[in-house]
Amino acid sequence: MRKICLLTFGVLSVAMFGCDRSESPSANEKVRRNGVTPAQLTDANFQREVIESELPVLVDMWAPWCQPCIAMKPTIRELAAELSGEAKVAEVNIEENPFIKEKYNIDKYPMLLIFVDGKEAERLVGLKSKKYLNDALQVYIRDQTRAER
Repeated sequence: MRKICLLTFGVLSVAMFGCDRSESPSANEKVRRNGVTPAQLTDANFQREVIESELPVLVDMWAPWCQPCIAMKPTIRELAAELSGEAKVAEVNIEENPFIKEKYNIDKYPMLLIFVDGKEAERLVGLKSKKYLNDALQVYIRDQTRAER
């Protein structure tokens, strides 16, 4: 009986946690280790986190029923970790924050807005790659770096 319990425990452990045979951590694992995650926005903190930010801000406007929105979550998390200190990456569930949804006329998903100096600078609609989003943000990061000099 004990052997069956141990075998069952071993099988369930592998099923739940997987086997890690990789040499280096995945991008998602690096994000978890880094501890940097996208800022969680609400109607209440949007002004402070986005409008008053000194850094360019990428805001992921997402809805829980939107499959492309859910598919972009790992990309948004990776960007938050990789661009920490250069740009802010944030996300807002627009179903739970109707003021933001209405104010920015969010009617397509996923909708990604880039804010610079408190103003909307760019609007990106649909599923985007990490490279595409990074390239879009780099323009504003470079502009900010030039302005600081």
